[in-house]
Amino acid sequence: MNINDLMSRFPRPEKTYAEKESTMFYVYVFNLVMDELIRRKLTNRRAINYVLSYTTHGNKTRAYQETHPMASKRTANVNANKYHKRFDVYVAQSISMHLVYKGRLSLAMAIKDINVHGIERYVNKLILEVWKGKI
Repeated sequence: MNINDLMSRFPRPEKTYAEKESTMFYVYVFNLVMDELIRRKLTNRRAINYVLSYTTHGNKTRAYQETHPMASKRTANVNANKYHKRFDVYVAQSISMHLVYKGRLSLAMAIKDINVHGIERYVNKLILEVWKGKI
């Protein structure tokens, strides 16, 4: 039997282990950082959920309707642009996008840094990185 025939029977996995690992690192660091930002009252859960649904769908109105259940479609359409410019939404989006563009190794080093020095110091460093515009 040919090895290529055997391999063609099994589908290729959607994500490699390295991609899964970097996603796990991202989710872990993202949750730690966002919990610290909520504790500092820089953002809130609703803003974070709005940013997550907006990045998933790419539709501000739909994201606003998902996070604000009482809003009708018309008010969601009007308010989504205003809500998108709020400070807590801006903080959630800039930090999450900054973490998305970090590589697997830098996320692993971030986890090590958090374990050694604490989350407060890492969030201070992350805020300075975002403020200076490093990507």
